[in-house]
Amino acid sequence: MSAPGRNSPCPCGSGKRYKECHGAVAGQASPIAPVDDTTRRMLDEALAAQRAGRLADAVALYGAVIAIRPDTFDALHMLGVVHYQRGEFERAQKLLLSALDAMPSDAGARYNLQLIESVLERRMVERDICRDTLPRLAPRCVASSAQSDGRHWRNGALDVIVSTMEVPARWNDLERLVGWLDGRQTTVWLYPGMRRPAAATLACREIDAAAGSIPRLAQAIFVGAAQSPAQWYGCSAAIDVALYCCDDDDPCALLDRIPELAREGRTPVTLMFPSTMMVRRIGLPGIVVEGAVAIS
Repeated sequence: MSAPGRNSPCPCGSGKRYKECHGAVAGQASPIAPVDDTTRRMLDEALAAQRAGRLADAVALYGAVIAIRPDTFDALHMLGVVHYQRGEFERAQKLLLSALDAMPSDAGARYNLQLIESVLERRMVERDICRDTLPRLAPRCVASSAQSDGRHWRNGALDVIVSTMEVPARWNDLERLVGWLDGRQTTVWLYPGMRRPAAATLACREIDAAAGSIPRLAQAIFVGAAQSPAQWYGCSAAIDVALYCCDDDDPCALLDRIPELAREGRTPVTLMFPSTMMVRRIGLPGIVVEGAVAIS
């Protein structure tokens, strides 16, 4: 993919033209370490991926630069922008602060940090509102936990759809869930761009709605609430649906995802939790997978 046009606005949000900002990266150097030819190529590839909307690829490429040269301003700054684009504001804030440690005078990075911190302030208020609203979904969207037979889920093959943004961090949850399902036939699905850990043993398929490669079984469990299945869910045959709520799921994402998976109440959703503490925090009935105890 080609980089942005040289007279186009730079995607970092500085307000400058690309050729006057990150388009000039080939001629720039970090105040701590020079940017060599290999680093420049990686930065160009990362920026092209970001511009093309391939954010997972951009994250990997910027991260590879930082792994080699942790003080590279452009990688820190633009990786922060990518996480901002993905709605991962806390991570974006940390990266922008690190970028400004490397280059305190950069106006673009200061401006982007202000944007992120403004969003974080609003998010705190939104989360409080969503957390207070979540319990109202219980009568309409959450199936009775009595449908579970204790430690084991209902009989039959099922799809497990990984819908969290933090795939490596949540992989242990996924393996524990599959183990709790007691060896039944399970197909694990990932969204495009998701990367499983190198040591992972679970076989996975990739969702490709355009090619018709989507979960189609009657039973489906979604792991995490970050990703919306709207692109393919209307073609799904799932009538027995569960949502495994991850520790890092935002209450606002849950407030969106539960009605969506429940098809506005037509397909009740059974909630699953990694701990009783999270059950209390969310305030909705469900099943604790770790101990396989039904909570009401």
